[in-house]
Amino acid sequence: GPNNMIFTSNKSPDKWGEYFGEDSSLLCALDRIFDDAMVFMIKGNSYRGSKCETVAITAGELSPLNNK
Repeated sequence: GPNNMIFTSNKSPDKWGEYFGEDSSLLCALDRIFDDAMVFMIKGNSYRGSKCETVAITAGELSPLNNK
């Protein structure tokens, strides 16, 4: 149809209830969303944060400030 939605998640839809609770309005909304849906389940490594750099530093003793 003319109205398309894309949902992305790192959890499969059957696990969503664990994070959103068992609220009946949520279950009703999910039922309507998945009623005529095309679901693509992609399995593999996540690239989230793949460009993140980690830096380690070590703090030394603090020297007193020169108040001149």
